[in-house]
Amino acid sequence: MSKADLLDDIRYEVGLKSDKSRRLEPVYAFICKTMVEMMTDYESVSIYMAQTSAFIRMYHSGSHLLRKDIPYGDSLLSLAAVRGNVVREMKDTVTEVYVPFYHGHHLIGVLVVVSIPLGRIDDEDVTLFCEIRSLLETRLKEMNN
Repeated sequence: MSKADLLDDIRYEVGLKSDKSRRLEPVYAFICKTMVEMMTDYESVSIYMAQTSAFIRMYHSGSHLLRKDIPYGDSLLSLAAVRGNVVREMKDTVTEVYVPFYHGHHLIGVLVVVSIPLGRIDDEDVTLFCEIRSLLETRLKEMNN
């Protein structure tokens, strides 16, 4: 199966789960699990939720490559949140992608995808991550109206 087909399958599965769920917590967990299971290039997929003084890893699948609690201002999570956009970092043998998602102007969390070896996450993957962000933001808006 081609990479494009795998990414389309992830889109389909996540969209279907989102449509069937009345709460987002199961969707967050499903996103992490499904992405790691379907894409062998994704070593780790996490969703960090914005809490009072730190990002807390609440949902995760794959290897534990980042700390569970990350204080604000102490990582690329904060940079992505402040920019309000995707941050992609390539270092040594790892690619890390941080995708913040919001309810209005309120930061809810950050989707973090880590790939080993370096360079396995490309623009097609980032497009998928942004589509997932958009889906989450739409669902948050629907649930809060």
